[in-house]
Amino acid sequence: MTETEVTDICSEIASLMISSGAEIYRVEDTTARICRAYGYDRAEIYATPVNFIITVKDKKGRAYTDTKSLSGRETDLDRVGALNQLSRFICKEKPSHSEVKRAIGGLKDRKKYPLWVVYVSFVLVGASFAAYYGGSLTEIVCAAALAAMVKLMEDRLKRLGAGGFLSSTVCSMATALAAVIITKAGAAESYDTIIIGAFMTMVPGVAMANCMRDFISGDFFSGIYTLTEALLTAVGMAVGAGIAVVVSG
Repeated sequence: MTETEVTDICSEIASLMISSGAEIYRVEDTTARICRAYGYDRAEIYATPVNFIITVKDKKGRAYTDTKSLSGRETDLDRVGALNQLSRFICKEKPSHSEVKRAIGGLKDRKKYPLWVVYVSFVLVGASFAAYYGGSLTEIVCAAALAAMVKLMEDRLKRLGAGGFLSSTVCSMATALAAVIITKAGAAESYDTIIIGAFMTMVPGVAMANCMRDFISGDFFSGIYTLTEALLTAVGMAVGAGIAVVVSG
């Protein structure tokens, strides 16, 4: 591959990995291995949760750079795994640029889990945590229903372009308010268990794990960014629930 082609496929793969929730050190390591596979051992790579920059040099020392600006991330570990498999194939077989682009296009068009599977997962998470914290059958059912409502609201807010903090605040406020209303109506004994069960679907667990991995690998900027994002989500959850409980109390 030419220098331009290598930087092109690396930036495409890196942007997909970052937007799918991959750790920054994994992104940098993957793209560095691809560059070495095609003979570019001195590639300069810089990745953060919001951008990716790669520079390679030809034999005459001329630099070729490609950049990607990123906005919005989601957790799609299935795609991350597929990208890892693709990178291993690239490093082993060294395919042409057009072949790699076709493979990347296939990953972009790859079908995700059906919507009903996602909603069932949210329902199971809400019900499981409500049961774990000692909720009654009614509270378990309510937590499961509100967990599904959280997913519905998150999708609607995402379409409107809402950020993580605003989304977590609105979702937690609506969920906590619904839990309090259900309890005051006499359908459940305590709203605490219902709120906990439904809220577990919003906890930024993957983001917290990624930030710790970035800290361990020495990517402090990316770690701080991801940690701040996770903490803002948690603060939004607390603020939304607090407002709902105070207003309804």
